[in-house]
Amino acid sequence: MPISDIIIYLVVWYTLTIITYGVWVPAGLFLPGILIGCSVGIIYFDIIYYGLGAENIGGQSYIIIGATAMLAGYCRMTYSLAVIMLETTQSINNFLPTLLTIGVSLSVARACNRSLYDYAIRAKQMPLLRNHVPEVN
Repeated sequence: MPISDIIIYLVVWYTLTIITYGVWVPAGLFLPGILIGCSVGIIYFDIIYYGLGAENIGGQSYIIIGATAMLAGYCRMTYSLAVIMLETTQSINNFLPTLLTIGVSLSVARACNRSLYDYAIRAKQMPLLRNHVPEVN
């Protein structure tokens, strides 16, 4: 599949996800996150494989790693995401790269901003428990 088709697919899903995120309809963010991550992973694979002439080690691994990085970045999922990806793909060979991807993605995401779900909870003004005990005078 040409890389231009994958980029169009990525842009369409990204745009539709942004539009449905702002409405009060439970449209979901998990599956669009997987699809966007898969397309980013395959674009990265195409750039590495065709652009730099690297060995063909399988585009499926890049797809799985891309989806894992996307979900870990905005959902802040950890071990549960690794188990979900392992059960979905039935590939034990991708488990350690998946754990490494989750660690790197979480570190970068925590340095940049809060979780997407944290933003949604605060935007809807839902009551939340604090992370620390308030000071008493």
